[in-house]
Amino acid sequence: MIGLMLAPGVVHAQLEDPTRPVIDRPAFFDSKPYLELGGSYENLTNNYKPWDAQYLDVMLPMKQYGLLYTQVQNANRFDQSDQSVYANYAYPTHYGVINVEGGYTHNPFFLAKELYGAGWVGKLPQQFNYFLSARQSNYTDGDTVNQNIGLDKYIGDFRIAYLATYSTLNHQRSGWLSKYQVQWFGNNGNRLGLTYASGHEPTVVNIGNLTTIDTQQYQVDGIYWLSKQYGLTGALWHAKQGNFYQRNGVQVGFRVAF
Repeated sequence: MIGLMLAPGVVHAQLEDPTRPVIDRPAFFDSKPYLELGGSYENLTNNYKPWDAQYLDVMLPMKQYGLLYTQVQNANRFDQSDQSVYANYAYPTHYGVINVEGGYTHNPFFLAKELYGAGWVGKLPQQFNYFLSARQSNYTDGDTVNQNIGLDKYIGDFRIAYLATYSTLNHQRSGWLSKYQVQWFGNNGNRLGLTYASGHEPTVVNIGNLTTIDTQQYQVDGIYWLSKQYGLTGALWHAKQGNFYQRNGVQVGFRVAF
């Protein structure tokens, strides 16, 4: 599900307005292709060294033939580096949007070695949309499964959304995570969003330590178009990772539409 399904590493890459209808398909399938280069930096507490990442995003909308999103990234954490690739293909139907995703990391230290999933975005009365999806991620130290259900609605230039995620770690119950989101969309393509997430989820908190933790995160993100072709994306966030550490992060990207 474009917009609420997140890429495996740089989860702050900026996605657009995925569900505003044009004929029988969301407007995003008719938007311009783009390429985005960017990076992120996170400062950690409790004497952990900072994290950083660099990414390349490519989005290729193909109208009635679907949409392809890909990401290549290099992530640095815990004095180690992982390189990953991720792809998500979405296809519009008269009743909703179906998508499949997959990712791979070669010889990973902290990212998932493999991930794959599928999702569905459907329509409800009163201009509500619902989300259903599942993802399995295989790490060096174990496997996780996320099952998601959510709702969103547009009110004028605003979108409000809720997503609930149930997770398992090595086939044992991990817990629930709730995510609340409000976004504003400008007529010129600019966007600003606020997100709050809280609950339990499996997380790699250090090399060789994949465990379930209490997590809480606040984030503001958006995109500002300098012209019809060039735009800047950005995000700021604060996250609490149980008793292990807190993370304060920033992401900046440069987007070129074609």
